[in-house]
Amino acid sequence: MVLRFYQRQVCSSKELIYWSEGERSYSGIGKDSVSGRGCVCFSCYGGGCTEEVKVKPGLTTYFQEKDLQHLGKTVTLQFLKPTDNNATLLPRKVVKSIPFSSNKLPEILIYFGVKPMSAVAEIMKSTIEECEAPAIKGEDKYCATSLESLIDFTVSKLGKYIQVYATEAENNNENKQEYGIEITGVQSIGDSSVVCHKESYVYGVFYCHKFNNTRAYMVPLVGADGVAKVKALVVCHTDTTSWNPKHLAFQVLKIKPGNTIAVCHFLATAGLLWVPM
Repeated sequence: MVLRFYQRQVCSSKELIYWSEGERSYSGIGKDSVSGRGCVCFSCYGGGCTEEVKVKPGLTTYFQEKDLQHLGKTVTLQFLKPTDNNATLLPRKVVKSIPFSSNKLPEILIYFGVKPMSAVAEIMKSTIEECEAPAIKGEDKYCATSLESLIDFTVSKLGKYIQVYATEAENNNENKQEYGIEITGVQSIGDSSVVCHKESYVYGVFYCHKFNNTRAYMVPLVGADGVAKVKALVVCHTDTTSWNPKHLAFQVLKIKPGNTIAVCHFLATAGLLWVPM
């Protein structure tokens, strides 16, 4: 098996691999998660969380694929450091001894010393429920709680020879600002991919899924401040027929589910995108 990691993009996030035996913390549930601020639920495309999504005003959430080649196109984004959610993936042998299901939630809360009815408990419950929700048509999904299971799922969908990308931000102060798309540098990186979104949980959990009919891009952005530079991952969905009609994307773009307009979104800095080599 070949795993190609890009030094500046992924290997700096060593927390994906290393974990201290016996350590228990809430490092995977940041302040934004507890307060309900800022996140777009990119991993929910069917029923469920679409009507409960909270988005910071003014942020670019969804856009059309044609915008990637639109001269002068700008987007308003906020790239938070991955350390905002620095919970690590546990070794498989450890994960096997810890329940991860809704009917075991009381046991899980006791194990981690989390108070029932607390904000942290509600976030954990929400993450588990999202992982347990059925996949929609055209989606293969899996919640990985160990590095081994994440790799196993990805290999099962893409084959043994894979490489991984992550959004790379330089000189970024994490403030919301306007970015210009450098259209001459937009790079297509694959028509078949597995995307893994990092969830809010007491240890590392990645919601991984493979959709049919997607295209992935690496998109260079330059901040309006003239300093911030980002190589951002973009995923475009070319067939949204099976999505919930109330999904935020349709509200933002004022379109309906279908296969004539590709719906695109940026991948968060803690997200991973895997493609065949």
